[in-house]
Amino acid sequence: MTAERTAVPSVDPSVMHDVRRLISKSSAGMVEGRSLRVPEPVTIRAGRRGGLPFDSITSDLYLGCLPAAQICYGSCFAARSAFAADYDFGTRVENRLDADVLREDLIALPEEQRFLRNGWNSDASWNWPKALTLAELVRQSGRCTVFVTKYFRTIDPGTLAGLVEAGAELRVSVSAMDTPGQLRQRLAGLLSYREAGGVAVPVVMTSRYADERLDRRQDELVDWIVRHDLPGAENSLRFPPHLAVTDLIDKDRAGVLDDSGDLWAGRLYGEALPVPTITSVPADYPGLQSRRRSALDLDQLEAWRKDPVRTHEEVMSGGRLAKPQQCGVGRTWQIEPRT
Repeated sequence: MTAERTAVPSVDPSVMHDVRRLISKSSAGMVEGRSLRVPEPVTIRAGRRGGLPFDSITSDLYLGCLPAAQICYGSCFAARSAFAADYDFGTRVENRLDADVLREDLIALPEEQRFLRNGWNSDASWNWPKALTLAELVRQSGRCTVFVTKYFRTIDPGTLAGLVEAGAELRVSVSAMDTPGQLRQRLAGLLSYREAGGVAVPVVMTSRYADERLDRRQDELVDWIVRHDLPGAENSLRFPPHLAVTDLIDKDRAGVLDDSGDLWAGRLYGEALPVPTITSVPADYPGLQSRRRSALDLDQLEAWRKDPVRTHEEVMSGGRLAKPQQCGVGRTWQIEPRT
């Protein structure tokens, strides 16, 4: 790839220093005074038959993801759920993939369920070859796997080709709060997956920032996505108001969610990032049909926006606010269901 294509929106090092400091400070309060346990691995399941809250998801490949001081944006709902149950989110425990058990769960899914989301409480990028095995099993059931990932690890060429062949959709979360190295790896990964023939969707995790330099970097990130003709989506970050990381947020340009009191700016880039978030789409979503934004059917995208993220204008209108039903659902830390 050329230098221009892999160049990422820059940021003043002092801004990134503040971001990392406030993330670490927010995380410290989640584990202070707790005696954390390492969970036992579970068998990877699919849908409600597998004991999961929705038919649209599979178990993650791992329990846990990142240590407290590194959790994403200092407010990761999955980490908060784990720490509240006295489990160590920072120790990754590899779950068991039993092909026969997963096949039975897939058979039991409603016929209209055409996709499975993986990556709702951990991240598939910790083990891409295992992600490929899961995607192949889902493909055999006639469905599409949608991986929601921070792309912590790159995909080797053989596994990448296999994921494309299995029809897996890659949704990579990016943010103005990402370090330059993180952003470079994630954006390059999106381009590599598309060039191999796969559908790669950048999901910009957005907010309104108190520091205009973060706002400007966010705008530049969206411009980069549009310029490279990637089919972008947006997910609005939610911040519990007691966390230190909320110092980064412009509270005058954020609303408050009814159920949690979280600060929330809503969707900011509807025209530039028209793809619905995966938590918004209906059961019959078949996977995105184009690898390029310029070829998207905008009417079809709107038809798939079943439970949408509120726009910034809606958030600031003063009405009651609730998040999409399937967005930010933490794992229940209990014994796995019997087969």
